[in-house]
Amino acid sequence: MPQTCVGIMKRCGRCGEIERANGSASCFSSLSEYVTITVRGRNDMPNVVNQLKQVPLFANLKKGDLKAVAQLVKRSQHPAGSEICRQGRLGSTAYIVESGELRVIHVDPQGRRQEVKRLAAGAFFGETSLLLGEPRDATVEVVQDATLLSLDKDDLDQLMHERPSVLEALDMSPAVEGKRLAHHFTWQDPDEIIIVHLHKHKWVLARHIIFPIFVLLVDLVGCGYYWAHNFDQFWVLIAGALLALVPIAFITYLYLDHENDHYVVTNKRVVHEEHVLIFREARTEAPLRAVQDIQESQVGLLAQIWDFGDLIIETAGEHGHVVFREIPDPEGTREAILEQINRVQAGSRAQEMSALRDVVRRHFGISADQEEAMSPAEPPSKKQRFKLKTPAWLLAFRQVFTYFLPPLRHEQGDTITWRKHWIALLKPIAIPTLLIVAATVVAIITTWRSPANWMPALIGYSTALVFLFPWWLWKFDDWQNDIYQVTTTRIIDVERLPFYLREDRREASLGMIQNISLDIPDFVAKLLNYGSVTIETAGAGAFTFSLVKDPRSVQAEIFRRVDAFQNRQRQAELERRQAEMLDWFSVYDQVRHSKPLTPRLAPSPLQES
Repeated sequence: MPQTCVGIMKRCGRCGEIERANGSASCFSSLSEYVTITVRGRNDMPNVVNQLKQVPLFANLKKGDLKAVAQLVKRSQHPAGSEICRQGRLGSTAYIVESGELRVIHVDPQGRRQEVKRLAAGAFFGETSLLLGEPRDATVEVVQDATLLSLDKDDLDQLMHERPSVLEALDMSPAVEGKRLAHHFTWQDPDEIIIVHLHKHKWVLARHIIFPIFVLLVDLVGCGYYWAHNFDQFWVLIAGALLALVPIAFITYLYLDHENDHYVVTNKRVVHEEHVLIFREARTEAPLRAVQDIQESQVGLLAQIWDFGDLIIETAGEHGHVVFREIPDPEGTREAILEQINRVQAGSRAQEMSALRDVVRRHFGISADQEEAMSPAEPPSKKQRFKLKTPAWLLAFRQVFTYFLPPLRHEQGDTITWRKHWIALLKPIAIPTLLIVAATVVAIITTWRSPANWMPALIGYSTALVFLFPWWLWKFDDWQNDIYQVTTTRIIDVERLPFYLREDRREASLGMIQNISLDIPDFVAKLLNYGSVTIETAGAGAFTFSLVKDPRSVQAEIFRRVDAFQNRQRQAELERRQAEMLDWFSVYDQVRHSKPLTPRLAPSPLQES
């Protein structure tokens, strides 16, 4: 092993993550690994431990922990021209260069390809990918045949779970450590990273609590002064303490309300989440790809002095704004959002260009020295099993049961259907239900008191039901027929009058969705877990899924569907462009190999004469 492999290793973060301060870069997970060998049990284990010791991330680990990490390291050989990491793809591996030379290439949102850095023996890259699993910011290619040591995120996570001392001793960069310690929200996707998490500026809290603090001070001073001149009247102290509870409770409420107002930027979206203790919850979010403009506003001298203000994040929806109000350092947050948008755009552009290069290589037979992705194995064929036929009477009973007790969430294939919560049914059927109950009670009491009059009581009761039950059934069917659906391509809002008298159906493509918000209006709604989800679209207006059960999961499901739809659209567009390029190459080959035709000249008038 070359002695240069144990030289000073520089921390580089993510593969391809450009560090503007010193021009260094970092790396991705491997797309192709050649002759991968686990280092565990080999004679060169001390050398691997020594190399890990030179990495700033592992420099503080104890000898036993270093050996445990070294057990997870793998060695791989990569020939010149191979691609180690690709910009825009998720990464989960860090690397140490034992020998050879690599180059880091970054593609900007405009598609300009630029070499950022060369990585020689002794370089360490991929810290952010190893610890966070973020998408890569650059592509890394092998210039000279290289030997790499790699460490996978899943293996390291398992080791840190088994040996907490490893996690405690890791010397992470401040940015990585901040992201790992960031608050985790229930709506986060597994691969979603918190970039910025803010509350309103502290001055906003101070401004709100000035008056209750003044009231509290007046109460304390007044009670103290009165008691100082009347030592025997302890009721004054008791009354003052009770009165002080009011401003103290109000100050506590204002503080909790301040802390429950969250402004979040992730690598996928911008989110404003607001909780009013146990009474109300609201969340508005917009995917980064839907953001069209960001306006910054600082009003007043104090806002300029203390550097706080508003950010209005605009999308193409009619009311498509996500507003960050009175946040500290609005300019820094704006830059963070724009940086994430550029990362998303640059990653997509880099993947498009890489895919097009792969098409050119395949067409012209140029070896890319890259392992082809293995096609997924076909699922084993399912044996046909004998199924019992359900009796017709049981099917009819099940249909009646499903009609009167429909599921509030039903998934069939790729379509999810939601209905309004049962709470939305109570008000419409309240009056007919009470009248039916009253008629039933009157009929029972009349029959019990006067058994001889059972026939008139039955006739009267039946007559009442003839009018009341259709009324009740109309209200119930009106509730049951309003459904909200999401498929792999569309959102659907169906409002149907009872007994199919009329149907209003609105649809919009998932690609038109700009932002999604939810509202849980009060304590009862939080207790019963229902609320409304509003989906803003570009051109088709707003869709409101009113009073649905578990609105948080509804919002999360729609966001996941939108993200998957956009990924499929980008892939389809990429395949279309690849097919178009192949057509151009085919036409070019036909023209290049075809025989030139001799031009045929028309006879001149002199020759004809």
